[in-house]
Amino acid sequence: MSNTLSTSATLSEEQRKDMALFERLKPYLGHCLTLNHDLNNPLAGIIGYAEFLQEEADQLSDEHKEFVDQIMTCAERMRRVLENLSEEKIALSAELDLSEVAAAYEPFRKPLD
Repeated sequence: MSNTLSTSATLSEEQRKDMALFERLKPYLGHCLTLNHDLNNPLAGIIGYAEFLQEEADQLSDEHKEFVDQIMTCAERMRRVLENLSEEKIALSAELDLSEVAAAYEPFRKPLD
C-alpha cells in the first residue's frame, strides 16, 4: 500500500471516505486508462479496410459508397475521442502515478477477442 494509506490515522473522515472510494474505483480507472489501446487496434483495422474500399470506389454502387463514407466518418469521430482520452490520460499521469491504478485493474481485465 502507498504511504497515503499508511497515514490514515491523520486523515479526516471525509478524506478516509475519499480514499475508500478511490480504492473501489481503481479497477474502473484502470479500465479507462487501457481503453485507448484496446480500442485503437481494431479501429485501425476498420479505418484501413474502409480506406481500401474508398480506393475501389469506382466498383461500388452509390449506396455502398455512402456506407463507406459513413464508416469513415464514424471511425474518425471515434479516433478523435480516443485521442482526447489519451491526452487526458497524459495530463493525469503527470499528476499521479497511474501504474498502481493500472495494476489494480489487471485482475478484472477481460480479453477482447
